[in-house]
Amino acid sequence: MIARYRALLSAPGFTRLLASSVLGRLPSGMFSLALLLFVHARTDSFLAAGVTVGAFSLAGAAFGPLLGARVDHVGQTRVLLAAAGAQGALLVALVLVAESGAATAVIVALAALAGAAQPPIAGCIRALWAHVAADAETLETAYALDATTQEVIWTLGPLLVASTAVLASPAAAVLACAAITVCGTAFFAASNLSSGWQAQARERTRRGALASPGLRALLATVALSGVVIGAVEVGLPALAVAHGARWSAGPLLALFSVGSMAGGLLYAAASWRRPIGLRYVALLLSMAAGVAPLIAAHALAVAYPLSALAGLALAPMLSCQFSLVGALAPAGTATEAFTWHRGATIAGMAAGSTLGGSLIDTHGAAGAFALGCAGVALACLLAALWRRRIDPGQAPAGVGAVSVAQR
Repeated sequence: MIARYRALLSAPGFTRLLASSVLGRLPSGMFSLALLLFVHARTDSFLAAGVTVGAFSLAGAAFGPLLGARVDHVGQTRVLLAAAGAQGALLVALVLVAESGAATAVIVALAALAGAAQPPIAGCIRALWAHVAADAETLETAYALDATTQEVIWTLGPLLVASTAVLASPAAAVLACAAITVCGTAFFAASNLSSGWQAQARERTRRGALASPGLRALLATVALSGVVIGAVEVGLPALAVAHGARWSAGPLLALFSVGSMAGGLLYAAASWRRPIGLRYVALLLSMAAGVAPLIAAHALAVAYPLSALAGLALAPMLSCQFSLVGALAPAGTATEAFTWHRGATIAGMAAGSTLGGSLIDTHGAAGAFALGCAGVALACLLAALWRRRIDPGQAPAGVGAVSVAQR
């Protein structure tokens, strides 16, 4: 285990790249809560706040692939700095406009524009891992650590927002998101690996990343697996409220993240012999099996360890998806492909949280957990049926397929 991490950490530029990517992506774990608190404070309406957050997230998911494609065409630095500057300015404008008493429609429109300008750091960092890792095994370790650090982002981000809102104001929390976006993105873009990354525009297909049938099939399973994340994230707080312990929602969600981080670290350190397509099917099944016990959780004392168990397969599942995306992306479309993955995940999470919330009203938290299990189980079934399409050994070889399958 130690040897695997040592090999990765000793790769030139890895530590700087990982640290700067975490800082640059930290606002991703802050935006939703910051905008929710701020807009609710200004409008006294959770509906307006929810619509604002939804507009921000959906715009980011929709325009992410366009920015990713632009990165693949002209390189990372120009796109990242332009997007960060635009998003920072739009967030400042949103605060100023809301503070002046503007209509909710104007606030929502600015939030959507800010979301559309989200710097595609997640896609950029995953496109760079293939240039950092010396072999396929090290590359899988890098993807696993990437998936694990996401849990740090989603855990630390809300804590920063909450503390800033309490110590200063909700507006200060939104402005903090803008400042971290600009500074973190600049720090990442200034790294040698990012600034020196060469786009492969001559090799790019006209249809972009979605020209790969295997990638299209994979994205369907990604969206369905995202349902379980959204369902659990509304189901655990609902379980806490049902037991009259609203305060326990935080610890339950934290344990879900801790379980994911533990699973990611173990996955990164292991040596795998099974084909990655078969491993992906097994991880989806493991995710469903890990969440299923929460359906029957009728006491908080039981829910705590079950929350950690439910998260155990999450980071490994995401890591496997990253490896498959990198392997299936056509030549010259790696960044765009990873932004499509992010968009599919967000879409699945949104569906899981929305449908899960409606099921909670009629069936309690168990309804949300059952929905999550059903979504990831369906993803598992499709991955098994389409394994020849999503297995890199069967897919048309692009840049990612060469780096993973032939090393």
